[in-house]
Amino acid sequence: MNRDQLITAMQQTAIEKPRKVEVPVWGAVYVRALTVAEVEAQTDDTTDKKDKNRLARAAARVLCDEAGKRLFDPDNAGDVQLLASQPWKLLRQVLSDPDDEAGN
Repeated sequence: MNRDQLITAMQQTAIEKPRKVEVPVWGAVYVRALTVAEVEAQTDDTTDKKDKNRLARAAARVLCDEAGKRLFDPDNAGDVQLLASQPWKLLRQVLSDPDDEAGN
């Protein structure tokens, strides 16, 4: 594969469609894949051990509409608090990776 072919392939993967997740009580929600930049932002969140909202911000980064547009802002205190107040068993379904065989 040459450089131009690799760039074309990368441009295609950058537009990955969100996956549909059925969550009890909420119904169907959509979850988008994180970009490398978002993973780095999430890593920055984890450097402060006193921060109790890392998982809520992670959910804000991935919850989206069917077109992939974020529904929540990970920098908005109200959005983060709403997500942080949700039952773990529901939010875990949003944050889990379907490719993770262990289901963590």
